[in-house]
Amino acid sequence: MNLVGVAGQALGELQNKRLQTLYQTDFIAWQSDVLGIQTYGKMEEICNTALFGEIPRTAIKSANGTSKSYSVASMILWVGAVHDLGETISIISAPSINQIEKVTFKYLKSHKAKAAKRGFELPGWMSGDLEWVTTGSQGKEYLAYGKKPAPGREVEVFQGIRSEMGKTFVFFDEAGAQGMTKGMWTAAEAVLTGADSRLIAIGNPDNPSAEWLRYFTDKRYEAEFNRFTLSAFDLPTFTGEKVYDDPKMEAQMLGALTQVSWVDHKKRIWGEKDARYQSKVLGEFPEDGGFGFFPIGAVESAFDKEIPYDGAEVIKLGVDIARYGQDESVIYENQGGRIRLVDSWGKTDTVTTARKIHQHANRLGAAEVRIDESGIGGAVFDQLVVLEEFQNKAYVAIALNGAARTNSPTRWANLRAYNHDSMRTQLIAGELDLDFDDTELKDQLMGVTYRFSAQGGIQITPKDEMMTEMGGSPDRLDAAIYSVCDTTWLQTGTINDLPVGSEVSVDPQDHVDEEYFNWGEVGVQM
Repeated sequence: MNLVGVAGQALGELQNKRLQTLYQTDFIAWQSDVLGIQTYGKMEEICNTALFGEIPRTAIKSANGTSKSYSVASMILWVGAVHDLGETISIISAPSINQIEKVTFKYLKSHKAKAAKRGFELPGWMSGDLEWVTTGSQGKEYLAYGKKPAPGREVEVFQGIRSEMGKTFVFFDEAGAQGMTKGMWTAAEAVLTGADSRLIAIGNPDNPSAEWLRYFTDKRYEAEFNRFTLSAFDLPTFTGEKVYDDPKMEAQMLGALTQVSWVDHKKRIWGEKDARYQSKVLGEFPEDGGFGFFPIGAVESAFDKEIPYDGAEVIKLGVDIARYGQDESVIYENQGGRIRLVDSWGKTDTVTTARKIHQHANRLGAAEVRIDESGIGGAVFDQLVVLEEFQNKAYVAIALNGAARTNSPTRWANLRAYNHDSMRTQLIAGELDLDFDDTELKDQLMGVTYRFSAQGGIQITPKDEMMTEMGGSPDRLDAAIYSVCDTTWLQTGTINDLPVGSEVSVDPQDHVDEEYFNWGEVGVQM
């Protein structure tokens, strides 16, 4: 290289160093220049306070659709990009490994790719072990770790990866969820002892029993935490704030945030006092637990749980049949508590629907096929019974009628309530593994509400009301419930006594095993 080339390289390195120094105190400029991301006012305030404020701990309770995880990923990349190698390290944690992998690290990778397209090659690579690593003078260097320690090992794990230079950044994504135990917060404190170390925790305030509630309500922590509430009404979709000069980028940003129409709908349907409105729209902890039927903590745990696939387990299929034009017929598979979507399709004739069910049952080797026989479901069940092509079934077909009465009307208003309670009991017991990516099922579970009948029995909110609240039929939920509900008390004997190919209808008045159920107070958010 000639002298001009050497001088040019030296000048470039000097300019880069000056730029790096500038970016160390200006996250917003770095995010704009390197990632091409502009930040709306309230989120800019939060990021600047969290990264540069005098208080090193920041807690943000947030409404839905505020780009919170997206922004967390930007901050993590900034930490690793603008500091000298080995100077800092970020610890990323969440209620589950799935959350870290499929949300936080997903954004980390996409942001890093954006930077590369804009001519900024950020250091290192994202490994399959939820690590951001690079190669330095001492060999492998770590910029960030994604960790969800087992209960009781939180402090041990966090201290094992703290920065030797004292600058440790801890990021908690979905900090208000059930999996963020007291031990996680203790572990964070154990690594915040070094200079310029920081804790940034953000999440939805869905769970009034969450550990971090005290950081917002206890006066002892008033001077220890920067506290923020990020409401839907703080978003540009409501304030009218212009963020991007480019109309295309502006429209893309606005489309990703919570919409005015969605909030207006929830206000009409839920009401402003509803726990869901307070949490998902206002970003506030609910004043009470609401009337959600499935405990939030139990639902969250089920979506984080992993039950290994075991071919020895009996397979049970739950089927919900489409009733209206926009509804779907849905099949869920239950194998030893591992619940997975098998298939869904639009409304078809009863014979075609019966064939689909039959084919899936044979392909999977299902032992039971549970079908909702109300409405069109009854006609589909009839086809499985009467048509010759289905006579050699290798499974037991079971018809369930949610409107049927139980023999305990003071406990359950009908079989539908009984079946919902059956799933609730299994969720609380930690017996179900729900697919982390099945967000539709999760939303439908969270949206189930209940009331009490005149006799005091649990009555699940009627389906037509739920369809209005959810913006569609809870068809996935119904199919999943059918796959897990208790059918061992059939009037013809236990399921094991039924010969292959049997078709039976459940009569809940004949026998109900009340000892099976969790008798804790319904509606308490666990």
